[in-house]
Amino acid sequence: MQGIIETLREEHDEIEKFIEALRVKCIAFMEHNEVNLQDFKDAVQFIRTYADLRHHQKEEKILFKAMLDHLGTVAVNLIQHGMLVEHDLARLHVMELEKAVEAYEKAPTPENKIDIISNAMGYYYLLKRHIAKENEVIYPYAQKSLSAEIMKELDEAVIPYMEEISK
Repeated sequence: MQGIIETLREEHDEIEKFIEALRVKCIAFMEHNEVNLQDFKDAVQFIRTYADLRHHQKEEKILFKAMLDHLGTVAVNLIQHGMLVEHDLARLHVMELEKAVEAYEKAPTPENKIDIISNAMGYYYLLKRHIAKENEVIYPYAQKSLSAEIMKELDEAVIPYMEEISK
């Protein structure tokens, strides 16, 4: 069985591939004024189901919860004032991206175009930095600071969580 940290890192790899593709779509839209709005709708769907439900919620409900329960003030600062704020900011970018796509469908104006690009790129840059922080700081801190017993419990919690969200 793969551990929670390894699982989360692999999901980061998939999310990074996705955000690079999203950036390419933004550049094409900007340079050529050609857009398949379904690509951006699909991006919103992927973010909500994979990046948020599968990945961020797994962090929040399993790993971050354990860190907050067992690691004190440092975890509060890292998690509550850092990672959770960034998760919420990512959700805001996605909500605004969805609104911008809907607005552009009704009125393909430069204002609505820039709203699509700016929110998609805001998400891109936020996630690039966010993933680096988790991979380089949060996950190593959790592995170093949480007991082997707690890490084992977290590893075992992944399967029931994945079964729950698959229903």
